[in-house]
Amino acid sequence: MSIEKLDRIEAILKSKKIHEFEIFFIEKNIYETIFLKDKAENEREISDFEYFIRILTQKENKTGIGVVKGNSLESTQIEKNIDTCVLLSKINSSSKYDFPSQVNISSINTADKSILSDPLTIKKDLIEVLISEVNQQKDVLPTFLRFRIHSNHSFLRNSNDLKLDARKTYFFMEFSLKAQENGKLSEFWDCGYYKEKEHLNLNERVSSWAKKAKDTLKAIEPKASENALVIFSPSVLKEAINPVIGFHALGETHAEGLSRFNIKDVVASKNITIIDDGLLEGGLSSNSWDSEGNPHQLTEVIKDGVFQNRLYDQRYAMLEKKKSTGNAKRVESGTVVNGISNLKILPGDISLNEMISDIKEGYYIDKFSWLNPDSASGNFGAEIRNGYYIKNGDIQNPIKLGNVSGNVLEMVKNCVYISKEREFIENALFPYMAFKNLNVSS
Repeated sequence: MSIEKLDRIEAILKSKKIHEFEIFFIEKNIYETIFLKDKAENEREISDFEYFIRILTQKENKTGIGVVKGNSLESTQIEKNIDTCVLLSKINSSSKYDFPSQVNISSINTADKSILSDPLTIKKDLIEVLISEVNQQKDVLPTFLRFRIHSNHSFLRNSNDLKLDARKTYFFMEFSLKAQENGKLSEFWDCGYYKEKEHLNLNERVSSWAKKAKDTLKAIEPKASENALVIFSPSVLKEAINPVIGFHALGETHAEGLSRFNIKDVVASKNITIIDDGLLEGGLSSNSWDSEGNPHQLTEVIKDGVFQNRLYDQRYAMLEKKKSTGNAKRVESGTVVNGISNLKILPGDISLNEMISDIKEGYYIDKFSWLNPDSASGNFGAEIRNGYYIKNGDIQNPIKLGNVSGNVLEMVKNCVYISKEREFIENALFPYMAFKNLNVSS
């Protein structure tokens, strides 16, 4: 059916004598259960599709790009969308751009066959495990749960005879647990996307959530320090590294004069190696091809602290006379932008426990209320939601409130430890890392 829908859109484009076009078509299936406390409150299944059309108008050394989003397959509506797209391509103007042609694409499996064949049974089984694990926890109660399975089928065609398709399955989980003691109430809430079933890790995850909910009851504000040694969890690290290091590694920011990274510059501690891997098994953004149809690949961004390679989509690769590294991302409007795929940081040589035992005084931050660093400057300041104070190699007490502030670009130059352990956090595979010279305020 999807092929027929694509054929219909393509036929109308050709009938209107559109010579340079691209169609991105995606079918989405969502299977969701919502719990209030530990009782199922709502079940729903959603099946939908949408498509994006891009049309080029060449203007000497410039290219106009029109983009429209559609969800109707009525001929009159498709024609209206195409006419709007043509108009946009004539009034917009950017650097020279061409759609990619057919190239060799690496094969990677991004869909779980068991989910494709029977998503409802998989969802039911996983929820039963989740609720069972919750019920085994002492002194905590569930307040809310949202569990979803996503199954997408994406197609890409363009006027250069490029024809690609890919399936992807993944999970979303939102959950909260509350703890109460002597009139005090605390709640631990978390949410996120998980690519594989094993990434859910429900047994350990629920136990960890329960511990954090109970620890929050006795958490205190942190001791202030202007030159603190702070361990970041993989999830916190993703919120710091991806938007800042990712930003400065892009071809777009280099072309616009915003990147602070020059090839062969020392930009991080010698123990840090960061790789962009669009073919990473288990990465949420993994796929054989990027949003324009160029092959995803592995690109070494930083090696032993030295900046090695920029990340290019088709437009900025053409602008700088480079080859695309497969780093085109499609945003909700259908526009294609330059962006990271999956970032991974190579592991260190000590465990998290060894890291903690080696710290005379410091902090471990598991979760901030909101870490939103400025991508260009790298500056950040965030309130601690869940963390711990470390003294003489031991966890002393839970901490909350207070702030950690610093600069990500400077922080990565002050990395003291990197753990052996790594965790998948959506489109990142990161270890635990400790940084010196951060500011902790109460």
